Amino acid sequence: MKILLIAVNARYIHSNPAVFSLKACTGIYNSYVDIIEFTINQPPSYLLQEIYKRQPDVAAFSCYIWNRTILDSVIPDLHKILPKTDFWAGGPEVSYNAQEMIDRWQLSGVMTGPGEGSFSYLVSSYVNGTADSLPAVLDQTNTVRLSLNEIPFWYGGYGIKDTSDGCISNTGDTGTYNDIQREKNRADFTNRIIYYESSRGCPFSCSYCLSSIDKTMDFLPVERVCRELDFFLEQEVPQVKFTDRTFNCKKDHALPVLRHILEHDNGITNFHFEISADLMDEDYFTILKQLRPGAVQLEIGIQSTCPETIAAIDRKMDFAKAADVVRQISLWHNIHIHLDLIAGLPFEDLYTFQNSFNDVYALQPQQLQLGFLKVLKGSAMEQRALQYDLVYTSLPPYEVLSTKWLSYQDVCRLKQVEEVLETYYNSGQFVHTLAFLCNHFDTPFAMYESLARWYEKHALFGIQSSRLKKYETILAFGTAYIMNERQIDAYEKSRQISILTEYVTYDLYLREHVKNRPSFAASLEKWKDIIHDILHREAETHELFPELADSGYRELTKTLHVEVFSSVFDMPCAVLFSYENRDPLTNNCRTIHLYC
Repeated sequence: MKILLIAVNARYIHSNPAVFSLKACTGIYNSYVDIIEFTINQPPSYLLQEIYKRQPDVAAFSCYIWNRTILDSVIPDLHKILPKTDFWAGGPEVSYNAQEMIDRWQLSGVMTGPGEGSFSYLVSSYVNGTADSLPAVLDQTNTVRLSLNEIPFWYGGYGIKDTSDGCISNTGDTGTYNDIQREKNRADFTNRIIYYESSRGCPFSCSYCLSSIDKTMDFLPVERVCRELDFFLEQEVPQVKFTDRTFNCKKDHALPVLRHILEHDNGITNFHFEISADLMDEDYFTILKQLRPGAVQLEIGIQSTCPETIAAIDRKMDFAKAADVVRQISLWHNIHIHLDLIAGLPFEDLYTFQNSFNDVYALQPQQLQLGFLKVLKGSAMEQRALQYDLVYTSLPPYEVLSTKWLSYQDVCRLKQVEEVLETYYNSGQFVHTLAFLCNHFDTPFAMYESLARWYEKHALFGIQSSRLKKYETILAFGTAYIMNERQIDAYEKSRQISILTEYVTYDLYLREHVKNRPSFAASLEKWKDIIHDILHREAETHELFPELADSGYRELTKTLHVEVFSSVFDMPCAVLFSYENRDPLTNNCRTIHLYC
């Protein structure tokens, strides 16, 4: 009996915790179950071939909005080449319309809700020859619901990279590992985001979220969480993403975990948490402000700052308090903050969304995600679709096209703003340039909307630009905008453009040690003697960069870049850019400013 769990992830660096968790709960039947992971970027024909090679008696798919479309093309063809195989599916894309999906994909059945108990029952039924009596829909009414603490720590036997076919296959015994397995794990962890669940469920009732349907909250014991985090720390994995919907909803659970991370930091691993800012207090701050820069990143869902919208989506959020929390954490410069907005929510038109955008932008998070409402199957938002005149895509991800308050044309405008926001703000590569340009606009949203119009006018959307081209583009945009400003004279326009050009240059060298000097950068010919003296002095004293003490003049000319700025500072200033030690929060290089 061969039972194959199949995951199709959005990207290679992602892993699917569901399939490993399911396998971990099969107990004595564990050896009958194998796992294979693909990505949506691989052609359906490849998935067909790899699944066919394994000749499963049972194939079970983990189904989400990101892989539903590819599964629509793969599963019908699998029936043709594996006519004796039974097909099952689970996950949110099949749980709320189970019979429809059974008919669509000719499935033997669907597992709904938390699947560990159901899958264990399914496997034992097939192994023991009683699968004919399985109901078409397996859930907690006809199987058993396992508590989170009953699920083994399956990362102990995490699969290795199978370089022969580009898939990830689970080959170890779940829950156990030896020295060889540890080395295999380490190689795999290096290239993948690790997902970890310390709690299941959510105390809140946001109408767009599936987590609001099941009100059950389940927590792993803190002692177990800390013990399992030690495994990741020992493996020196780059990032662990907690899948907890609201990590800090239970203080006596979250605080000890954060304290453990503080006390056992390995200097490498980053932990990502989704939190509610409203629940943060001084007890959290005491721990968070002591963390190594880059040890933790926090994702906070603001979604909207319109009170009517917040009430309509059944969300509890005090924006003033959330903003205070973000500002407090930002002062420490050690934690990456990711803030979320959702366009297309009820009672939010283009004007009120602009206000939400400007409110959140003012907090200057490291990342501002402008997302669009997904009308998920089974959610309260789906039930209210007619009430709100929600029009959304027929295929996953069921993204909003228009609402009673937002036209499709408005959505298109916001899509363009999202793209330039992602390119320029979320990349973190244009911090000084954007701050300077923002002063020329009434609001941040107005700046990004203007930049989006520039992109559309010059047919730049949909084009894969080089990194240098992005700097050239924003300089061209800013220059054109300043030239068209009526309230300033020609002299001031020239001065402002000089400042803009230097900020673009400054931002470029903060991130890139470019070999070829960009065309927009001012000539350094008149400053060459000063630059020469600065580097010679540093080669002799190593006063500014003691970490480069083994480098002579020639090596320093290759390791450091010196740029002289005449417009952005009060007087000419030589800036030394060192790329040896980057800021773990921004990835910018280290700089030293010397006034000439």
